[in-house]
Amino acid sequence: MIKPLLIPACLLLAACQAQTPEPAPVQAQPDPAEVEALATDGEVIASYACEDGNTVDLVREGRVARLSLSDGRTIRLGEMAGSDPQTWADVGLRFVIDGNYVELSQSNGERDLPCKPAG
Repeated sequence: MIKPLLIPACLLLAACQAQTPEPAPVQAQPDPAEVEALATDGEVIASYACEDGNTVDLVREGRVARLSLSDGRTIRLGEMAGSDPQTWADVGLRFVIDGNYVELSQSNGERDLPCKPAG
């Protein structure tokens, strides 16, 4: 009589065992070269928040637009001297400031993201 009850009792005990907690996700360590590059960029003179979690900081006295993209990449765009409106461009990306109009876009016009001053 005890043996037939032993199997269901073992199954019940196994089902009641505490589940093992999932390990905490490991945070990615910043690339040392990128940390050094950020330090050499100097003071941020203006910051902009763009749609989809992208940000733009103007650094190096406004000659460089440093983009922090939502996919984790950091890209620097050089200022196009004498451009009107003020424009930074490189690698198929463009950042434009024209009065209250501020936009981050792909050069081919595939995607335009409006931006606002951060803060």
